[in-house]
Amino acid sequence: MKEKFQGNYLQWIMSELKGWQTIVWAIFAFGFGFQTNIWLSSPITLLTTITYVATLVGLLCTCAMAAGKAINGLLGFISAFGFIYVNWTAGHYASVLDQLIFVVLIDAPLMFTWKTWGQRFQAKVKSLNGKGYVVSIIGMLIAWAILYPIYVELGDSNPVWDSLVLAIGATASLLCTLHFAQQADFWFGEDLFNIVLWFTALQGGYSQAALAMLVSTLMYFSTAVYSRFFSPWHEARVVIKAKRQTNTNLKTNEING
Repeated sequence: MKEKFQGNYLQWIMSELKGWQTIVWAIFAFGFGFQTNIWLSSPITLLTTITYVATLVGLLCTCAMAAGKAINGLLGFISAFGFIYVNWTAGHYASVLDQLIFVVLIDAPLMFTWKTWGQRFQAKVKSLNGKGYVVSIIGMLIAWAILYPIYVELGDSNPVWDSLVLAIGATASLLCTLHFAQQADFWFGEDLFNIVLWFTALQGGYSQAALAMLVSTLMYFSTAVYSRFFSPWHEARVVIKAKRQTNTNLKTNEING
């Protein structure tokens, strides 16, 4: 029988914010302080304010994702609108599409399955085998090859990085929704390229939101590191790997025996 959360939406939100490891809240607290300092020390405009709110909600979203909480869908849905505005003003059109893909592949499904997605979380986590991992990477590279010339034609300000970030993010989104632990690997890679993207924007001086977005991406990267090496995703991945190794050893013993 499918286990469901018994309660209303507000009670679910409160329950989703409980049980997080201290390191996750520490990452959010550091990001909150840093982003607040940037916002208050710069000219306060509509763009900087939207950036401030979107980065904080987005950081809380990635923290929730790393903790295996379905509330990351609701938080991601809220932050997506802010990031769409910020990326559009910076000319990062692929990143705009990236946010829309997040909404379709992660946020909307999780908002519709808010009672069940995070229940018995570790039991639901799956792990790609070698073939599945290769297929995911090939699919991502094909998407990148298709997207790059399109964004060159659209006059995107950073077609190489934007199209790559979009391809990686789309792959990570799908894997996350389907409970595959390797989603953390792809978020890890996407955040690395996003750091390059916003560092370039900061150096080029073509976006007022560049510094805040760069700091935000660095915070996202820290949650990706946590998700990859210390989170419930990682713990489930280790258990699955151990089971596969045990099964392999048993089959080997049967053949040799």
